[in-house]
Amino acid sequence: MGRFAYLLVLCSLLSGSLAAKTPPRLSFTSIDKARIGMSEKALARALGAPLVHADPVAEEEGCYYALGHGLPAGVGLMMLEGRLARIDVFGPGILTLSGVGVGTLETDVKRIYGARIVQTPHAYDEPDGHYLTLLSPDRATGIRFETDGSVVTRFYSGTADAIRYIEGCL
Repeated sequence: MGRFAYLLVLCSLLSGSLAAKTPPRLSFTSIDKARIGMSEKALARALGAPLVHADPVAEEEGCYYALGHGLPAGVGLMMLEGRLARIDVFGPGILTLSGVGVGTLETDVKRIYGARIVQTPHAYDEPDGHYLTLLSPDRATGIRFETDGSVVTRFYSGTADAIRYIEGCL
């Protein structure tokens, strides 16, 4: 390969890596521009598009899931009483601020967060699965990781009450 061709390939690789947007990180209260407590109208403005109700027929009294065009695939927004209460991550690619995501070993989650993690049995994946719950210092919000006993299978952040709902809106 000639020098010019080599430089052309190198430049295209570098420009592609610089232009590639890194996925947003999930915190106790947000992912990208979506923040716990926002109304649906405020979320639509922040994300640049209206929210899509995931299953309008299944909407509970004051509780439903929505998807945002400005959010990565595999992220759902739990709306309670018209406000964002929980951010669910269903697939790989999204990480917490500490680097935990779907596929992370359960032992690594415990090592990363230490004594702040509270482990409880999983309601549907017993005896192996667990909920690993991490609350914010003020205990108002948190992150809960669901595991199969080995790896994280999904996780979500939001209000302390909303992250304890084991069947989404229930």
